[in-house]
Amino acid sequence: MIRFAIVLLLLANAGYYAFSQGMLRSLGWGPEDPSEPERVQQQVKPEALRILTPQEAKQAQEQPRTAPAETAPAPAPVAAPAPASASEPAAVAVAEPATDTADKTAAEADKLAAKTTDKPADKPAEKPEKPEKKECLVAGNFDAKQVDALRLQLAKLPEGSWRLDSSTSAGRWMVYVGKFSSQEALDTRRDELRALDISTDRARIASLEPGISLGRFSSEEAAERHLASMGKKGVSGAKVVVERPEAVSYTVRWPKMDAATKKRVQSWHVMDGKELRSCS
Repeated sequence: MIRFAIVLLLLANAGYYAFSQGMLRSLGWGPEDPSEPERVQQQVKPEALRILTPQEAKQAQEQPRTAPAETAPAPAPVAAPAPASASEPAAVAVAEPATDTADKTAAEADKLAAKTTDKPADKPAEKPEKPEKKECLVAGNFDAKQVDALRLQLAKLPEGSWRLDSSTSAGRWMVYVGKFSSQEALDTRRDELRALDISTDRARIASLEPGISLGRFSSEEAAERHLASMGKKGVSGAKVVVERPEAVSYTVRWPKMDAATKKRVQSWHVMDGKELRSCS
């Protein structure tokens, strides 16, 4: 009985060994092949497979994709079926993209290269425009009444773009004899003064004509002294009058006026026809 069991166990082990090694595959008995070679046979265009070295596989993975975003991504590298024998060297297999996908990728690359080639060369940098020429201009003379209206317009210009200068002209006084009722009366009085060895001149002011000037002076005190000396010489009827009153005049200066500001200032009514002149 024990001998029969041993023989049966040996037969069972021999049958399992034959089954596991595929010796019974011709009879339809055999384990499933873990390498699944039928998957390789089901591939589309299996001849597109190419065995790569580890270095080539790394370069293929790092190569940037040139296909457009909407194109389906290329199939990831797949490993080749495991070798039947452990003694055969292992290799990595990478499935090359299908021909139509490769054609599309090449076409897109050609279009991109054509766009890059056809792109017009950068235009030469334009020369910087020359800064607008500015000049120093001045206008005057304005009296106190005119300058009050002028200040309102000047305040609309940028601060520091203009300057208002004032100058005072000294008054003038005259020792005067007149006003005579006629030219004959004036001539008679002039002859009398010449007889006293006193030089005379015309008054030259419309409101004082016809009249005689016995001298013009830059101060009222000097005119009064001359009048006293004329009295000592026997001149009567003379007096001191203001020939020209002391006055303050104003001048506006624009150190750096551009063309737009010049045109704007010239349109002001407060300029009263006064022209812009060069500061020099």
